[in-house]
Parts: sequence; C-alpha cells; structure tokens
Amino acid sequence: MGFKVMGWDASTPVLAVGYIEDGEPVANMSARGPRLAGTILVEWIDRLVKLYGRPDALAVGVGPGSFTGVRVALSAAKAYSLGWNVPLVGVSSLAAWAEVVLPGRRVVVTSERRGMAFYLGYYWVDVDGAQALMPDVAVQGRLPLRFPLAEEVTVLGPAGADAALLRQIGRVAHPDRRAISGVPVAMRGWSRLQWKGADDPVGLAPTYLRSVAISRPNEVDRHGAS
Repeated sequence: MGFKVMGWDASTPVLAVGYIEDGEPVANMSARGPRLAGTILVEWIDRLVKLYGRPDALAVGVGPGSFTGVRVALSAAKAYSLGWNVPLVGVSSLAAWAEVVLPGRRVVVTSERRGMAFYLGYYWVDVDGAQALMPDVAVQGRLPLRFPLAEEVTVLGPAGADAALLRQIGRVAHPDRRAISGVPVAMRGWSRLQWKGADDPVGLAPTYLRSVAISRPNEVDRHGAS
C-alpha cells in the first residue's frame, strides 16, 4: 500500500477535498455554496475513508481567505489528526489554488474580494508546484508596486471577472475561472511532509495578512503554511 494523504480547503466559496496515494490523484470532490465546510465536510471525509481507507497524513489550506471557512477546515483537520494520530500539514490556500494551472505559467491568485480589498498571491507554476514570486499580500485599495506585470499571466479568482482590474494586474492578463481543488492541497502537503515535516496540530493557525497600505515592503504574517 502506498502513502495516502487527504487534503481539504474552505478558504473560498468552494469546498474542496482531495485524496492522493504516493503523489497520484485518487479522488477529488468539490462544491460551491455558503458554509459548506460546516455542513458536508465531515460527510465527505467519512465517504473517502470508506472508499480508500484512512489516510497516512492530512493537509489543510490555512488561508488566506474566508475567516470562517479557514477556521472550520482547520478545526476539522486538527480533530482528525489528533483522533487518528496522523501528521498534519498546513499549506497556503493561494499556492494550492495556483496549482490547478498547467506548469510553465505565471499565475496571480485573488481571493475574498470586497471592492479593491482582496488577497493576492503571485506564483510561477512548474512541475514541482507553485513557487512564490513575492509574499502573499492583502490588497487594500492599490496593488503592490510591481504591478502591472509586463509578462503574460493567468489570473484566478474574482479579479479575473473585472476587466479594469485585469489591466492593473498585467498587460497580458488572462482570466481563468477554475476553482481551487483538493488534490493540489493534498499534493502540497505530501511534498511539505517529505521535505520539512509535519506541523504541530495544536499550534497550527490560520494565515493572516496585513494590508499592503499599512505594511512595510514584503511584510507578511505567516503561520507555518507553504
């Protein structure tokens, strides 16, 4: 039997749960709707366990994103990690989302938009996953100084639906409507577990980012996610 990892994320309006074995996708479940993490997450976890067995490790998206969704997902991950006595890894929700895009592209991920306030991550996606090109930030009224980008870029999340904001992100910015997936969450957790080890389930916390407008350059609050 191979090494199995289950991962889930509720940082966006889409609840996503994925299951992998030795780095290969086994199952992927997702649904869009308000407060789904609090209603069907446990049901989905139990269903996957019945089908494929209890995982050897867990991964969970710790944000940035929906305050309530991240906390519900993280609370469930901690409970299962402690109850099953399996390692837990917290991963960046934005980085995991970027990995729905095919390798060889620059990707901007946006989440939880309220006007000109939203979370933003900028990545290069290759065969090893999403590599951060800058720290994830909380945009509040203006983009970081490196924008608009001169390079071609794929834009995920709500900013992709706003033509004016797309022009601010990049001169050649292409919207992509794909939602976050549970398999990249599990994959990112599997990789992190091999290279850096597990997180302390008790101490693992959501990722909170400070606004670009009030932060020093490249300042970011991190809580163990990668």
